[in-house]
Amino acid sequence: MEAQVELTKEQYGPLWKYVVDEEVSDIDCIREEVWVTKGAGQRVRVPEQLTPDFVGAFCQKIATMQRKNFNPMSPLLEAETKNLRISILHEAVSIGGRSISIRKSLPKQRFDEQSAVANGYATKEMLDFLIACVKARFTFVICGNPGSGKTECAKFLAGKIPPQERIITVEDNLEWHLKQIHPESDVLELKVDKDDEEGNFSYRDAIKASLRQNPKWLMLSEARGREARQLLEAWSTGIAGMTTIHTDSVLNIPERILNMVGDFKESMRMENQIYNDIDVGILIGFARTANGRQYRRIEQICLYGRKNNRNETWLYVRNGKEESDEIPDSIQEKLEKAGILER
Repeated sequence: MEAQVELTKEQYGPLWKYVVDEEVSDIDCIREEVWVTKGAGQRVRVPEQLTPDFVGAFCQKIATMQRKNFNPMSPLLEAETKNLRISILHEAVSIGGRSISIRKSLPKQRFDEQSAVANGYATKEMLDFLIACVKARFTFVICGNPGSGKTECAKFLAGKIPPQERIITVEDNLEWHLKQIHPESDVLELKVDKDDEEGNFSYRDAIKASLRQNPKWLMLSEARGREARQLLEAWSTGIAGMTTIHTDSVLNIPERILNMVGDFKESMRMENQIYNDIDVGILIGFARTANGRQYRRIEQICLYGRKNNRNETWLYVRNGKEESDEIPDSIQEKLEKAGILER
């Protein structure tokens, strides 16, 4: 398991001002250029220019701390600090020069219900519905493109979980920070090895161990591969949970997860299990105001279920707007059982 690194203000050099700027979420550097992403995804090139000496020293410092080679034979260097994920590509594979990408993951919740409505992130009705689903202990899969704000959506929803309901988070890069954000809540945070096959503590190990730690919620920071199967099996026991994946529509979530599982011999059974064990899909995307300002919003909300031995989807929100107020029977029953709705 990789240890965290810590760099000083001097070692960050001209990047330091953006490292400490809480409005900046990403810092991307290629050759001498520095690009930053702020707030709702606005991406701009900043005036600072990196010198070859700085880039070389920065990469060498991280390689030394990680005890890793960084050269044409080992062209990828990754590290993390308490709140940053750093990824560097060598010029042997990055045409035009070394590429440095720094992504922030701060122990804070970036928005609440009031600011979400005021900034166009979602309507009050959408948020009320999602919060009701949390109270009913549904399972959530939050999707979107890289940098869209999937984790921030998960943090917001996790903040609606009652503090006495134990949450276990499973991550290879620490991004959720739920215990720091909600110190009053019962949160157990597990960090796994990035190499799921050879690591000392894999996703499979963590999910299996979690089931013996009395969770009410099992949260996987990002589903990328076969660990999705273990997550579904855990959720099938009645544990609620959340995860994030990369896809551009909630309607693609079942197929995306089916491809991750990779067991095509049992694809029909696994597809049915997906519709049984996942309740809510959310897509986070971007929109623009009339004057061109970009902002994040909930683009889609979908519910999944099975009725009369058939898999069903119900699209509640499309293009940021509520599309229907009818609730499928399977979802209605869960909400009623939790005391959220009455017929």
